[in-house]
Amino acid sequence: MTHGTSADPCWTAQRDRLLLDATDALHDHHDIDTALWALLSAEFTPEQLLDLFMLCGWYHATSHTARATRLSPEPVAPRFHDVRPAASGRDPG
Repeated sequence: MTHGTSADPCWTAQRDRLLLDATDALHDHHDIDTALWALLSAEFTPEQLLDLFMLCGWYHATSHTARATRLSPEPVAPRFHDVRPAASGRDPG
């Protein structure tokens, strides 16, 4: 399980927060709601949004393929469970 959101203080640029929100929405709901779409379309061009959606879809397809074929992770690649959140008193999930 990963932790954090676009509201975390490390994300200072609105564009970065919107990209995180969009990728989370696509991952969780396979869609962008009307409110998020309005924010995204005010910040990014249609071409940039298409690139974002296609990139998210490509990574999704790659993860399906890797998992279905039982592809082993690279031995030196970090794993999400190896990364621990900074001690903040919050439960990461």
